[in-house]
Amino acid sequence: MIIHEFNWLWTLLGIALLCAFITLLICKIIYKQASMKVLIIVAVIGFLLGIIGVFIYASQAMPL
Repeated sequence: MIIHEFNWLWTLLGIALLCAFITLLICKIIYKQASMKVLIIVAVIGFLLGIIGVFIYASQAMPL
C-alpha cells in the first residue's frame, strides 16, 4: 500500500535519472576525453533539470 502512495516519487526519480543519463551520454559523445569530475557535474545538473522539469509540468493545470 505504501508503494502506491509514493508512486509520484518513483516516477520523479525515474525521469530525473533518465535525464541525467541522457545528458551524460551527450557530454561523453561531444567530449571524448572528459574527466570524471566533469561527467559527475553534468550528471548532477541533468538530474536537477529533470526534477525541475517534472515540477514545472506538474504545476500546470490539466484541461477539462
